[in-house]
Amino acid sequence: KKLLLRDIMKTIIHSYAVYRLFDFFMVAGTLGLGICYAIARYLGHVSTFCDISSLVVELPERIIFRMNFSLVGSLLAAMAFPMHSMLSEKVGGCWPAVAATSQCLSGLGVILVGACGPTEIIAVHLLAAVLGFGGSAIAQIIYNVILYGQDKANIPDSAKKICAIRSVLSVVFFICAICLGLCEANIIPEEPYGHIFEWSLWFNLLFWYWTMKFDLKDFYVGSGMDTLDGETTPIQTAGRVPLLL
Repeated sequence: KKLLLRDIMKTIIHSYAVYRLFDFFMVAGTLGLGICYAIARYLGHVSTFCDISSLVVELPERIIFRMNFSLVGSLLAAMAFPMHSMLSEKVGGCWPAVAATSQCLSGLGVILVGACGPTEIIAVHLLAAVLGFGGSAIAQIIYNVILYGQDKANIPDSAKKICAIRSVLSVVFFICAICLGLCEANIIPEEPYGHIFEWSLWFNLLFWYWTMKFDLKDFYVGSGMDTLDGETTPIQTAGRVPLLL
């Protein structure tokens, strides 16, 4: 027999606000890359305008870059699961799964960008970049549509404002992606515009995902104790989402 988790939950030991991960994601993605750039500039490894991937070539900034991108990519992929849980519960259909899968692929791409630099296997590095930015592009389009419907119901006073911010960020994201492609095709000068567009894509991606914290502000992951069958057993649960045991 399946039992609702709330029927057997007795005591919540710890609970963790999922939205805090988006704050950490934003800070790590910005500060970590800034530290790498500062070190690389100080040591003369890069010029003022450089590719993001230029920071994964020389030591010691390469170590920090790989650690940072692994962390940020892991957070990006992991945060797709609470997003999917929330949206599949409220919206249903296949689109939450498609958006979450695209977000996971984006996170894996970010990890791979740090793991394989442009001086190692360039084909793998380019594939990672396409996954990182392309996966997030797909996720943004889907999330923009379905999150607006949820925001109107949950936070009606700020739903339009959040939707407008996300829409502007998405438009800027796609403009930068197109311009970066034109730079790669030598239609727009690579120096310095190609580097500027690439960095703009990265910070735009970070800021767009950061706005998700407003949708997950009431979503918690916690650990608790139950007394099912007279025994006290540790269990894991997610707040605000009905789970089945």
